[in-house]
Amino acid sequence: MKHFFSFIVIMILVSAGCQLPYDPNRLPPATDIPTATDTSYVPKGEWGGFIKPVAIIYGRDQLFYVADYLGNRIVILNQAGQELSRLENIVHPASIGQDTRLDLIVGAETREPTTGDTIGVILRIKLVNASHLLDQAEIDTIWKEPARPLRRFVGIGIIPNDEYLVVRDGPDNSSIVDPDARVLRFRYVHVNATARKDSFITSLGDLQSGVGGSIANINRPTGIATFPGRADFILIQRAEGIQYSAIWMVYSKTFDFEGWLPKYDPSQPDQRSIDFVRPNRFIEPRGVAIDRLRSDIFIVDASQDSVVKFNSRGVFKGESFGRKNSVGGDLDNPRSVAIAEKTLYVCDSDSLRGRIVLYRLSTDF
Repeated sequence: MKHFFSFIVIMILVSAGCQLPYDPNRLPPATDIPTATDTSYVPKGEWGGFIKPVAIIYGRDQLFYVADYLGNRIVILNQAGQELSRLENIVHPASIGQDTRLDLIVGAETREPTTGDTIGVILRIKLVNASHLLDQAEIDTIWKEPARPLRRFVGIGIIPNDEYLVVRDGPDNSSIVDPDARVLRFRYVHVNATARKDSFITSLGDLQSGVGGSIANINRPTGIATFPGRADFILIQRAEGIQYSAIWMVYSKTFDFEGWLPKYDPSQPDQRSIDFVRPNRFIEPRGVAIDRLRSDIFIVDASQDSVVKFNSRGVFKGESFGRKNSVGGDLDNPRSVAIAEKTLYVCDSDSLRGRIVLYRLSTDF
């Protein structure tokens, strides 16, 4: 009951328009002992053997894909956590997605031979043609920007019609025309009857780069998640110079408009009390995932060592947890989250114990 009243206080403050920074200590610990009236996420185990896992997805083939940033590798795991395949010597993989053909789209780094700089790169790993053997897969370079060596590709979201979105980050957003913080739109197109290639379409103009208080301002983006079968997405970003670290964008196509609009706009009086658009809730959200069945949204905050859950209507859920010291259940620098079969898989990226921690609702045991 103690945590229940804490959440009531939070809701009252939000309704009153309070914009104080969110206090992560109000989150219930992941290892609370559940009671007959208490629903919480509890640890279910962990998968080790990583150095710094920063991205995990549950693929369309019901396998897990992990990007081990400092291990310079991508690993495929089954639902029991057994390694099936790995790709070594892929430099600093930071983001990963899987398209409808089961190919992997990966944001990583490469050394540019003409300049000697280490730059960001987007890769396509043709997984199916290699029978899911990563070390035998053909790898195509989709995109790189040698003239902007500090840019990195930190999030990938698959949308319909053979398209996908890539989140780009970098330190310089001074340019109005081409700032570092952008969302790039690509399509996998036919070259001929048997061959395809990745083609850049455009930079999304629906999000404005730079600091500010608008719900559509992006400054230092860190990731993206798309809703299954839709072009809607959640973008997350660090809280440097902005109020909203999680942005929910909905695709709209009408007679005179085609693009993305914010699902909730706090500038509208009737939407200010919606939990999802509460300002200053996050400090450093690093991972976001969407439940394919319920459309629940999970966001991990690396600075607050927490996992925050919203339902499909943007309502904050009391099962959220984090920043508590307990054996096996505490998180240290969580960087990504996946949801599958009612289980959460969180990349716990502390350099001393890189691992994937599994959580399950106490009511689902």
